[in-house]
Amino acid sequence: MNRKYLIGFALAVVVLGVLALLAWNFLEIYDKTKYISPSREANINDYLALDRWLKGMGIPVRAESSGNLSTVSRAQERQVFIQASLFRWTDEAVEYLIQWVEEGGHLFLVMDTDPIEGWYNDSELLLEEFGIEIEEGSSSFYGSESPDYDRRVSFWLSETFYGEALLLKNSDGNIKLVQVKRGRGKLTVTGRPLFLHSWRIDSAPNARLAWGLFAADNEIAGRSKEGWLFIRGATRAQGILGSLFKRGNLLVLVVSGLVLLVVGFWAVIPMFGLVRRDDEKPGKPLRERFLAEARFLKRYGALAIYRDRYVKEIKRHLAHKEGICAGDAVARRVLDIWGKPANDRDSALLVRVLRGEPVKYREFPKMIIILISILERI
Repeated sequence: MNRKYLIGFALAVVVLGVLALLAWNFLEIYDKTKYISPSREANINDYLALDRWLKGMGIPVRAESSGNLSTVSRAQERQVFIQASLFRWTDEAVEYLIQWVEEGGHLFLVMDTDPIEGWYNDSELLLEEFGIEIEEGSSSFYGSESPDYDRRVSFWLSETFYGEALLLKNSDGNIKLVQVKRGRGKLTVTGRPLFLHSWRIDSAPNARLAWGLFAADNEIAGRSKEGWLFIRGATRAQGILGSLFKRGNLLVLVVSGLVLLVVGFWAVIPMFGLVRRDDEKPGKPLRERFLAEARFLKRYGALAIYRDRYVKEIKRHLAHKEGICAGDAVARRVLDIWGKPANDRDSALLVRVLRGEPVKYREFPKMIIILISILERI
């Protein structure tokens, strides 16, 4: 191997080695966290994680956006989750649900309406049958070991039903979840079940409570094939306008849009009144412009370009209208249109031009005039 190449190869190896050593000692490779926004399914279903968790344990899940007496009476499931604001409450529905619970059903009732907006109409009749009353909740801070209950709603239970009732309270002693047994079934009542939402169910207190309410009975009684019917709403996926209206002030957005429109129209539309006319500057006469162009073409020896354009147009018209394409036939037809004898000097000039022969510069103006005259007569 050539000694020069060998020295270059050795230097390259040394440089690469030094760079590798520096990189090993001074550079660090670390994982970069990449944020991936939730899917549309997660955005519209607050209980997506709960659904997948139950299905993973072999517990079927079926969801309805609203319900009534017919929905529950036709359901095959013996465990029903009802969001109170999405259920059509009637006296018949209340009586059926009481009997349904006594016969072994598990009713999970969510009182999701804001107490400030008024209480729950006929759904209260169902709670009264189980000795439950609704109270306005407290806004106390919950510790890390407490599930995420609805702070707006609390409950009161009659002492008559204390026997086999399950009462879950917050740090202030307010009842946040009630589970009362009746006959062979039971009724569970709470406010908005924030502890079941996808972004909160992963915490230990929320997960333990969710398992105890939705899965423990199935495992203990061996009823893993009995699924849950959820009557609950879906969160509507918001577009860009929905996000703006939610986070911003609508009045400010409207006023800003109107100001932008006014400024835009003011900039585009001219002032009212007569339009000011600009006096046009007179252009150069046609003859002067023609001569200037001819001088330019003559300077660069390109007069034939100007002439050939007229000749080509004359031949195109004759070929299109009369079907004459041959060179001699074109020349004879052009002379007939010109109407002068063949031995005339201008006719001889015209024949030379049609054949593509060069002409003198002083003959150029007369040649162009003849060609224009022929083209106008075709």
